[in-house]
Amino acid sequence: MNVSTAKLNTLYKIKSLDFVNQMLAHRLNALGFTEGAVVKVCNKKLFKGPCTLEVNGQHICIRNCDACCIKLEQCDA
Repeated sequence: MNVSTAKLNTLYKIKSLDFVNQMLAHRLNALGFTEGAVVKVCNKKLFKGPCTLEVNGQHICIRNCDACCIKLEQCDA
C-alpha cells in the first residue's frame, strides 16, 4: 500500500521510501519521513492532486506521484 491508496485519518508506518529524486528524499528525510515513522494521511485532492500528510505534528503536502513512492503498512497504535 502507498500514500495515494491509503485511507484518510488512519495511522500508518512508513515501510520504505523509493524516490528517484534524491534531493526530495533528503528534504523529506529532514522533515521526519524515515522508515518506521508514523504517518497520518489527512487529505487527498481529486484527480491525482497533492496529498497532505502529518508526521511528528507537521502537515506536509506532496505531489501524488511522489506519494506513490512512499510504501506504508497499517499501524497498530
